Amino acid sequence: MKQEIKSKRSKDKIIQVALTLFSNKGYKETTMADLVAATGLSKGAVYHHFKSKEEILQLLMEKETIALSTFLEELTKNEAVSPTDRLLQLVDYLIGNENMKQLTGIDWAQRIPFGLLFSLKNTVNILSKYVGIIIHQGNEKGEFSCKYPFETATTLSLLIDVWLDPTISDEEMISFSQKVDYIAFFLNCSGVPILSEKRCKEIKILLHKGDKR
Repeated sequence: MKQEIKSKRSKDKIIQVALTLFSNKGYKETTMADLVAATGLSKGAVYHHFKSKEEILQLLMEKETIALSTFLEELTKNEAVSPTDRLLQLVDYLIGNENMKQLTGIDWAQRIPFGLLFSLKNTVNILSKYVGIIIHQGNEKGEFSCKYPFETATTLSLLIDVWLDPTISDEEMISFSQKVDYIAFFLNCSGVPILSEKRCKEIKILLHKGDKR
């Protein structure tokens, strides 16, 4: 058991150090030798867990997907919080998640084979499913009047997870501010009025801070 714990700690250390290196030095510029040096582990120990930096990046992406799924499942069950506040918590999570910001910054979806397709499938099949459940719960409580909760959820998920991602959507004619205003407009028209003017301003500030272009 002690060996298993030691092995897990080594693997976790490699993953965290790799994320930092990928973010600070750049994914392309980071080598496996850099990882060996930065972790302080032997070359054999690092290669025992990962044969390439692509494997590490793929695992980082999978871990974030699992973390998001867990967060979403707990969110849908938390009936002590209103559906409106739960959706706002989700928006804050998606925009403020530091690990996801780092992964976005190194353009992980383009670095891993089928990475972008994997990301889109998660957005459409996982994220939108739970958002749809929360919107449906809001309808039942009288907070929302959304005729198409699951269709609205899918559209909202794509807008947040794809349209707002600067590594995917590089439209310079449409600023972050305009995009946030449109998402608020879309939600109001769909019967899910969760984004006040104040909340929109807060989101715009966070997005501009995270924009490295």
